[in-house]
Amino acid sequence: MAQADAAIANAQVELQTLQTSYVGTGADIQAARDRIAQAQEDYGRQAELMKRGFTTRASFQAAQHALEQARASLQSAQADAAEARSKLATGAAVPGENPAIAAARVQREQALLNLSRTRIYAPADGIVSQTERLQVGQQMMTGLPAVTIVTSDLSWVEANFKETDLNKMRVGQCAEVSFDAYPGLKLKGHVGSIGAGTGSEFSVLPAQNANGNWVKVTQRVPVRIMIDEKSPRALIAGLSSDVEIDLRNQCK
Repeated sequence: MAQADAAIANAQVELQTLQTSYVGTGADIQAARDRIAQAQEDYGRQAELMKRGFTTRASFQAAQHALEQARASLQSAQADAAEARSKLATGAAVPGENPAIAAARVQREQALLNLSRTRIYAPADGIVSQTERLQVGQQMMTGLPAVTIVTSDLSWVEANFKETDLNKMRVGQCAEVSFDAYPGLKLKGHVGSIGAGTGSEFSVLPAQNANGNWVKVTQRVPVRIMIDEKSPRALIAGLSSDVEIDLRNQCK
């Protein structure tokens, strides 16, 4: 940000310098015109004296050379003014603003965006875990996780039911969850969703019976049980639990 601000200040100083130079070219042009007028007068006088034979050819040629130099100075001053005017011009893409200042402002906006990205905000409230990954001076890479957040306002249990238990199971039915870590603690919940595939179907190495030995194995289907009440104990991710679902009524 400091470098970008310095670039803007530098561009503004350069613009002021160009404006001063452009104003100075106007004075140079007027001075060149005055010299042309003086040289023209001297040349006319020397030409008249040359006709009468009252001057030397050297003086006449010197007056002629001075006139040519004055005209060349005017052309040079006019060229400098045109160059200064072109440097002060603004393009159609950024009308009314000097391109150098516009470029410096873009750099500042990019620096401001990069600065805002140095603060990482969690998408939800919860408990941060695996902070041992973080080291002082470590560079964070885009797209790679830095820490893990266990949300505190949304808890659920992944219950793997047998496929033979799904016939009367519906989303919204009441459920009760108990935990091995907290004997006597039971929380109310409901069926949030029923998995679209069995656990083995989406495993890294799904079972294949390529040899023709077909053995029917009861499959397990993941059912998400959403916990509806606040737990008096910390619900640690990965705890073992037992789930009972009331197939007779709907909670949600």
